[in-house]
Amino acid sequence: MKSGLIRRPISAAELQRRWEITNKLMADKDVDCILAQGSNMALGGYVRWLTDIPAENNYHMTVLFPKDGQMTLIRSCDTPIPEWALRGVEKVNYLASAPTLNYMGVKEAELVIDYLKNHNVKRLGFVNTAFITAGMITRIKTSLPKLELVDVTDEFDLLKAIKSDEEMECIRETARIHDAVWAALPCIAKPGMYEYQLRAEMIQLLMNLGSEEHLMFLGTAPQGRPCAMPTFQYANRRMQPGDYGVLLMEVSGPGGYYCESARNFSFGEPCKAIVDAWDVAREAQQLTADLLIPGNDSTEIVKRYNEFVSSKGYCQEGRLYGHSQGYDLVERPAFMAENPYGIETMRIHANMNCSLHPYFTNDELTVYINDNYFIDEKGATRIHKVAPEIIII
Repeated sequence: MKSGLIRRPISAAELQRRWEITNKLMADKDVDCILAQGSNMALGGYVRWLTDIPAENNYHMTVLFPKDGQMTLIRSCDTPIPEWALRGVEKVNYLASAPTLNYMGVKEAELVIDYLKNHNVKRLGFVNTAFITAGMITRIKTSLPKLELVDVTDEFDLLKAIKSDEEMECIRETARIHDAVWAALPCIAKPGMYEYQLRAEMIQLLMNLGSEEHLMFLGTAPQGRPCAMPTFQYANRRMQPGDYGVLLMEVSGPGGYYCESARNFSFGEPCKAIVDAWDVAREAQQLTADLLIPGNDSTEIVKRYNEFVSSKGYCQEGRLYGHSQGYDLVERPAFMAENPYGIETMRIHANMNCSLHPYFTNDELTVYINDNYFIDEKGATRIHKVAPEIIII
């Protein structure tokens, strides 16, 4: 393998570990093959976890993992994967297509159907229908009515969520990159810069330090007004003396493993309202970090968080308060309040990498703190080394 061309290749031993526990899962569920699909790096971790090859740029990559033999990939893009990078892969079917070409989805599905027929697959395990295209599932069901489809998502998600020592080494390197960029922020951010210019400077530094993908949200405002965290489309504001802001980095490091971190920053001393809110957010984060104990329920953790921040007069969290991370920016377990759309069933386990991010906003401020935590048998420790403080510039 030409490993020198990859900044952080995953070891052969780590890939073998994943394949072995996947084979055990398949034996437990009595399936002949597992089908997984992805289309991007930030939320396409099933593909990379099995292959160490990322799905990219919203082009579909389908993995067929049989109980005997090597994998087959279907890539809806005709850019070839180097032969030396294909570990555990017997064949790649390339399809010069794009998701915007709806009629090409038929051919993509037919390649999967041909594989299932040729390999006499009777029971097909599938992972996460939120990722598998409707065209793929519909055509498989229509063409192979006797095929049994078995949902193995919960079991597979747990395999990914519990990290090996090698995976945690990659995650800690990602956190170190975050910490280095936070240390550089006071030297980069200046009044008079546009938000998009600061974002560009930070992303350049991240790339130089080894980030594979760098999602960044940035908002600034005068003291006494909320700043939120708009997407890049709205980053044309010029920062002024006395402003404050929020910066969120959702960044993968060498090897493709994600951490995320957020801090408030201020050009000069922040006002009392921001400082007071920050202190409560930091206390709320620590309260929930103390609850990251194997066996605990993430939904109950969010309930405790909401009770605490509500008692202090701040907004409750109705979105994702936290979650596990790895190859995916958001992995299970998700930390969400009870809602009518579904409740997280995965409990906290040792060897998870979890992100916790209190977020307050009202008519006069926005405060956001975010850090990753490693969970062992006794509880959680913060992975990021940057101090949980407002950064004064």
